[in-house]
Amino acid sequence: MSTPVPKQDMHVHSTFSDGNNTIEENIEEAESLGLQQLTCVDHVRVDTDYLPDYVEAIEHLRPTTGIELICGIEAKLLNTAGDLDLPPVLPEGIDRIYAADHQVPLADGPHHPREVKAAIEDGSMTAQNVIAAIIESTANASEKYDHMVIAHMFSILPKIGLDESAVPEEALASLAETVGRTGNMIEISERWRCPTARSLRPFVDAGVPILLSTDSHKREHIGRYEFGRAVWQEIH
Repeated sequence: MSTPVPKQDMHVHSTFSDGNNTIEENIEEAESLGLQQLTCVDHVRVDTDYLPDYVEAIEHLRPTTGIELICGIEAKLLNTAGDLDLPPVLPEGIDRIYAADHQVPLADGPHHPREVKAAIEDGSMTAQNVIAAIIESTANASEKYDHMVIAHMFSILPKIGLDESAVPEEALASLAETVGRTGNMIEISERWRCPTARSLRPFVDAGVPILLSTDSHKREHIGRYEFGRAVWQEIH
């Protein structure tokens, strides 16, 4: 028997960063859909200063809803060492850190996808070296950070002219082993339509928790799945 699709949305943005709706409005939408879990996830950088207010807002709202409300933040992968673009000190109350491939994390720092795509096209970089760097950065981030979620894994690949099918199976297995050993998580992203079932199967085999997320920036997108539902059912 297949595992039921969970009643959750584990990646929802609010007006604390670039979402259209407040946390209260997002909760209201999630309640109307009968969701049981909702993770508030807003973008941060090294100089972000809103986090104490953000944590306080979520803690204030928890008693007002029957939904399990989780406090998350999203930061981009910076380099192959696994560093994330985070404030140097995080307040208590952050439940999860979402590590995102907003740019291409290479040894010397993040690179814009257009730059990397051009380098692959002119032969100064190879596709496999770039993929290896993304895998390395994600694995090292998982070693460095607790309660980490790999956000929309491989969403960067189409932006540099590549496809998930180009990622070697042994690289996926190695990354999944690291994430499983470190007790971290990975999401299926409705917005970015990634990762595929092929990419996720090694994570399932490694016992990595799989989260279902929309990465919504508008309340009307919360908890609504097509890609995510299909992938969930394929891997379960």
